Amino acid sequence: MSRETHKLAAQARAAFGDNASRRLRRAGIIPAVVYSKGVEPRSVQVSADEWKVVSAHGSQIITLVEEGRETPVLIREVQFNHLKNYVVHIDFQQVDLNKEISAKVALHAVGDCYGAAHGGILEQELHELEVLCRPADLPELIKVDVSSLDIGQALAVKDIVLPEGVRTNVDPEEIVFHVVMPQIEAEPEVTEEAAPTEPEAINEKKTEARAAEKEKAEKK
Repeated sequence: MSRETHKLAAQARAAFGDNASRRLRRAGIIPAVVYSKGVEPRSVQVSADEWKVVSAHGSQIITLVEEGRETPVLIREVQFNHLKNYVVHIDFQQVDLNKEISAKVALHAVGDCYGAAHGGILEQELHELEVLCRPADLPELIKVDVSSLDIGQALAVKDIVLPEGVRTNVDPEEIVFHVVMPQIEAEPEVTEEAAPTEPEAINEKKTEARAAEKEKAEKK
């Protein structure tokens, strides 16, 4: 559960636009925006090094510290440049610690799947679950026990044991995991039409060669 609070220093951002953002990132600073219900979004910036430390904990709820003022926020979106492996931009959502929030939480399979151990393949259809809870109750991930799943069986949202204080409005019948048999692709049958006989192949090459010679002669 997200009981521990991780703090991240933030400063107001005055420079905007692509060029300004690139200069900030070269200086080790990440542009960010804080969204608040009923209030205009405010632009801030955070240290890339400090962000690495805070984000390593995996918590979705952190505390922004701006000029001595502490603001609990939900990490809504982190934009990456995957080619160069750095954070481009962060979106934060201010939250009320006493009110429910909606957030997506990763689903993680635990246990040795019985069906997978007997020749099946465990497939995951739903990777994140949208949940409702107070910020302090928001889990970093939800573990789903798949050990009893056999080949042909499925586990739905209704089968997930949610942490205390956490609920979801997602369709309870939606499939999260299921175990299937691997598909064996049949080798295509070679027919006389699909595979020409050797003499036919030789004739085709001769025809192509004659056509090429004819084309050369016409050019002369």
